[in-house]
Amino acid sequence: MRSTRTRPLGRVAALAAVGILGTALAACSSSSNGSGSGGSAAKSGSYTLGVMINDTTNPFLSSMGNALAAEAKKYGMKVDILNGNTDNSTELADVQDLINKHVNAILLTPSDPVAIIPGVKQANQAGIPVFALNSAIASGDRKLVSYIGDSDYQYGVAEGKMAATAIHGHGNVAILLGVLGDAPEVQRLAGIKSVLAKYPGIKIVTTEVDLWQNAKNLADTQDLLSKYPKGQLAAVIAEGPEMYVGAAYAAKIGRTDVKFIAGDYSKQVEAAIKSAQLYGTVDQSPVLEGQLGAQQAYYWLKGNKSAVKTPNYFIPLPVITAANVAKYPAQWSG
Repeated sequence: MRSTRTRPLGRVAALAAVGILGTALAACSSSSNGSGSGGSAAKSGSYTLGVMINDTTNPFLSSMGNALAAEAKKYGMKVDILNGNTDNSTELADVQDLINKHVNAILLTPSDPVAIIPGVKQANQAGIPVFALNSAIASGDRKLVSYIGDSDYQYGVAEGKMAATAIHGHGNVAILLGVLGDAPEVQRLAGIKSVLAKYPGIKIVTTEVDLWQNAKNLADTQDLLSKYPKGQLAAVIAEGPEMYVGAAYAAKIGRTDVKFIAGDYSKQVEAAIKSAQLYGTVDQSPVLEGQLGAQQAYYWLKGNKSAVKTPNYFIPLPVITAANVAKYPAQWSG
C-alpha cells in the first residue's frame, strides 16, 4: 500500500515526486491490437508501461514509482507515470490519456477501488492489459491481469497481533485510520479487529482519522493523550507510518505508558523503533512493489504468462520490532 496517503509534502518528498515525473520516459505510439497483451511493441522493440499513481508526491508512492521506473529500465522498457492528484476524475482522465498514447500495459494505484473501474473497462476495450499496484481494485465487470501488493487484511492482522503482544492482552486501544473508504483503510481495520476480538481484556475505545498525514497524526495523538490520562490507554495503532510523529510527541511529554504501533517502514519509523518510541511496525516495501510491478508486466507482455502470479501477487509483510530492527534497514524516507 497501497494506498492513498495524502499527507503534506516536504521539500525532500517534493523532489522525489519531481524525480518520478521527470525521469519517466514518454509513451510510445504503438497501437493496440485488442488482444489483451498490450498490442505491438514500439518500433524500437521496447515496451512502454503506462502508470497512474494516485499521489506521486507521497513519499511511499514516490519510492514505489522510482523503483518501478528503475526496474523497467533493466528490461529495456519505457515508463510514463501520471499523477492522479488523489482525485477520481483526474485519475480516470490519466487512464484515458495512457490509452490514447497506446501504451503496452497499464499499472494503476487508484484512490478509490470502485471509481477507477470505468477506466479499467476502457483499457480492456482497447486491448491493453491492466495491473492493480499497491491498491486493490473492486471486483466487477472489468478484467485485471493481477493485483500486486500487500494483503491489507493480513497487514491489519499483523498490527493487531503486535498490539496484543505489546500490552499483554489487556488494556484500552485506540486506532488511527487512514483515508476512510480506501481499500487499505477498510481491510486493515478489519484485520486489526479480527485479532483484538479474541482478547476479552482488550477494548477498542475509539477510532480517529489521521488521513495518513503527519500533522493529523500528531493532532490525533495529542487529542487521545489528553482524553485518556496515564493508565487509561494502553496502545495506539495507526494504519500508516505517520505514527512515528505522534509517538515522538508522547515520548516528549513522558507518556511512555502507551505502546504505539505503526504501519509501513520508513527510515523515520526505523529510528523511532530503535529509540523505543514505537513498539513496532509492518514492513510493506514500496521498492519491492515497484520492482514486481515492472517485472510482472514485462513477463506478461513477452508472453511468459506462467511467470505472472494471478489473480494476486501478495508481497511478504515482515513485522519489525526492537528484536529485529537492526537486521532490516529501511529502504525509503518520508
